Amino acid sequence: MPSERHMRASDRDRDRTAAVLGEHHAAGRLDAAEFGDRLDRAYRAKTIGELEELIADLPPVDLYPLPWGHSGPGPSSH
Repeated sequence: MPSERHMRASDRDRDRTAAVLGEHHAAGRLDAAEFGDRLDRAYRAKTIGELEELIADLPPVDLYPLPWGHSGPGPSSH
């Protein structure tokens, strides 16, 4: 059985990687040229492994942070 890295990537996988790259570009970790190059490669990627390589040198990004943040109180229980 092949590892997940060799599994075919879906459009959703490519879109999620593109969103992560966009967050890193906005944070200043990727300049415009590198962002453009990685974005092009993300949309051409055929496998999960190719997508993983594009973000391997970047810290994890939470694309869907909770509105109250990690240190604030949770939602009220009215």
